[in-house]
Amino acid sequence: MPETWQSIGAKKRAEQDRAIPSEWKLKSLPPTSQLDVRSIPSTCGILTADEISITEDHDAYSLLNGLHGQSLTALEVTTAFCKRAAIAHQLTTCLTEIFFDRALARAKELDDYMDRHGRAVGPLHGLPISLKDTFNIAGLDTSLGIAAMAFHPAPANCPLVDILLNAGAVLYVKTNIPQTLMALDSINNVFGRVLNPANRALTAGGSSGGEGALLALRGSPLGVGTDIGGSIRVPAMCNGLYGFKPSSGRIP
Repeated sequence: MPETWQSIGAKKRAEQDRAIPSEWKLKSLPPTSQLDVRSIPSTCGILTADEISITEDHDAYSLLNGLHGQSLTALEVTTAFCKRAAIAHQLTTCLTEIFFDRALARAKELDDYMDRHGRAVGPLHGLPISLKDTFNIAGLDTSLGIAAMAFHPAPANCPLVDILLNAGAVLYVKTNIPQTLMALDSINNVFGRVLNPANRALTAGGSSGGEGALLALRGSPLGVGTDIGGSIRVPAMCNGLYGFKPSSGRIP
């Protein structure tokens, strides 16, 4: 008998739960009456003072300055954002694929390269970057919130992923979306609905809603979405962020 979409979704959510280390899990979730959860990552006790500083006192540019200048290591920056992303997901259901182990191994490789050669791998050396679920990463699902597409890992990276990796980026999570991407509220039958961290009674927008919620909680310094009819612009508006949609050739 074929699996139901309910059982497939339950398996994917259990997979997510296993991907989050126990020490990164909240002791208890806030009551549903607590609508604004933006203060929880820095007050829950999971992040160290240094990790709070890394995730709150820097933007992508200053993080890269620290990484290239070796005042920050890729491993400590990646660890901080992995932990904060784990907290953000527990509060807002903002993630789909969680691959912290792969990210931490990648960060260590980048630090080893810096130690050996005294220079960065590329312009994005050591910077954690989150990706909307739609981008293929080899070995991970791109389910788009569709149960029938779960547990069918991508055989290869999409071009964007290879570009980011060649530039030195660290990939660590994929973010939640509406089923098939065709909505402005990020809800699907596999992972559930993305909640707005400023008011969990409101939408985080779509279709890049997981990116919006994750960045609003400082669980990522830089995220990549897609936009045809407002799929970056709407989550940016809902979550108090800036969305950047450059024209062709603007970014080398």
